[in-house]
Amino acid sequence: MPRGQGRFAYYDRLSAKDKAIYRRSDAIPRMPLPDVEALRPLVAALEAALATGKRARVAAATRQLASQVFAQLGAPPTKIHVREIRPSSEEGELHGLYTFAAGGEPPQLELWMRTAAKAETVRFRTFLRTLVHEMGHHLDVTVLGLEESFHTEGFFRRESDLVRQLAPPPPRVPKKQLMLF
Repeated sequence: MPRGQGRFAYYDRLSAKDKAIYRRSDAIPRMPLPDVEALRPLVAALEAALATGKRARVAAATRQLASQVFAQLGAPPTKIHVREIRPSSEEGELHGLYTFAAGGEPPQLELWMRTAAKAETVRFRTFLRTLVHEMGHHLDVTVLGLEESFHTEGFFRRESDLVRQLAPPPPRVPKKQLMLF
């Protein structure tokens, strides 16, 4: 389903309870960060760590940024694992994974920092968006009080909103006017 055109197709297969959760999620378009300026150095540190290609550095910077975002939004911490090469299958590559808390274990986020095809370090904005996406699932259940975290239009809007707050796109440079003589 293209965004902005209603609900995703799987909505019709949900139970009445899950449809209500879906609609609640869909109705929340933003997740304002109380002090985004305090997070910007952590975003820059994550970008620098990813540029080194060193998994341990990326993992440390990822954990630091996520823990501060969670602290600002009142979410409990999670375990975070940064892995090397993305798992792949016929359906594509796995970028990240959120595992809900179960059996006394805390929830966890897993992120992969290298492509499956060439084992190249992923681009920073791709990694950041994946991190924010997985954090979004955690925020849905811990901050927004949703019992499930569905991929709704609202979920993707919150994801985009958080990415824009953390790493605003660079200003657009107007194209030079073509001067014809």
